[in-house]
Amino acid sequence: MELIHNNYKAEWVDLDEGLNGMYDPNDPEDIALLRFDTYELIDGEWEEIPDGSYCTNMPVHADRGALRAGLAIIVNELDDCAGSPKKLLEKLSWMSPDWVEVSQ
Repeated sequence: MELIHNNYKAEWVDLDEGLNGMYDPNDPEDIALLRFDTYELIDGEWEEIPDGSYCTNMPVHADRGALRAGLAIIVNELDDCAGSPKKLLEKLSWMSPDWVEVSQ
């Protein structure tokens, strides 16, 4: 899933990451987590934002509405960011389903 807002794009990526590195399906305490990748539109091309990819606390099987809302937070924050987004994106890496309200 990806979301574009103005000159920014964010997408969820499943790289088999979990709470302690690689997801371990044999560990009942582990959770498969998503990573976000971010891009900026420069001269008509999507370019990766340096240091713009982080694993989050968003489960792979989170509600689609929560996933879309999470991406909206990311691209809106990027659009409002002045200067380097590194610290902002590090903060957003803590994102989990409880960060977003999803109307049913």
